[in-house]
Amino acid sequence: MADYNLGCTVRLDDPEALSLLAELHKEGAINHIQVQAVPLPRPLFQEHLTTVAAAGIPTVVHAPHHGHGVNPCAPAAYDDRPLNEIEAHIELAMSQTLEAADTLGTETIVLHAGRYEPGGRSAAVEAFSGFLDRHADPRFTLENLPSVYAGYPLLGNTAGELASLAGNKIARFCLDFPHLACTANYRRLSFAEELERFEALDVALHHLSNIRRGSITDEHLELDHPDGGLDLAAVFSRLRRHPAVPTTLEYKQDSLEVYARQVRVFAGLWEVHAGE
Repeated sequence: MADYNLGCTVRLDDPEALSLLAELHKEGAINHIQVQAVPLPRPLFQEHLTTVAAAGIPTVVHAPHHGHGVNPCAPAAYDDRPLNEIEAHIELAMSQTLEAADTLGTETIVLHAGRYEPGGRSAAVEAFSGFLDRHADPRFTLENLPSVYAGYPLLGNTAGELASLAGNKIARFCLDFPHLACTANYRRLSFAEELERFEALDVALHHLSNIRRGSITDEHLELDHPDGGLDLAAVFSRLRRHPAVPTTLEYKQDSLEVYARQVRVFAGLWEVHAGE
């Protein structure tokens, strides 16, 4: 087994993709999976959770985010549902997330602070603090988000902002490399310098994919995408300095072909950057 901890992402309700990743795990190509929790009716939730648990693969749980109707920092932003319906949905989603983490024995629950409406950052910070008060859990691991996506701003883009949002309520963090690169491009910052600032945080997980050169938009491109612009030298320098921190590949296509090839690409890049 290689001297790194590599994983791939799968939705809780995608048993076909799970079986494909289980093969990669059996082959020793990956060490863990990241299970994306999505709110489900109770019978389906239990059925899929049982299937994931039976696979016996070390697991990280990713909490639902705004794409699943769970937006901690501004629950009603960009959402036409009645507020009571939104709040009930969030309670169900977070309850299932914690249950999934309990059942799977995970120590890490990745969390997004969420998106907010322009001009609403202060209110979003306050709302996120309230969310953490209601859903406190020591396994929460706060992920950095790109500054903007599809025209809306997201909360928690840099190491300093994550530390401020976490306060004394969250102790660990997830460093998403393409999200940080998008932020650096959007704000015209140095990616290398922003990456270095994460040395001050307790990073429990890395997220990895690629972005287009100079892009501010997170697309989950493959590592060897012809238009890829992520500074892989800087990324792998950090990965090799922190080999014990798990790295999860995240792609839009949860297919064996994509992940199997990207696992090999990652292994090759690991060796290429061995002397850096």
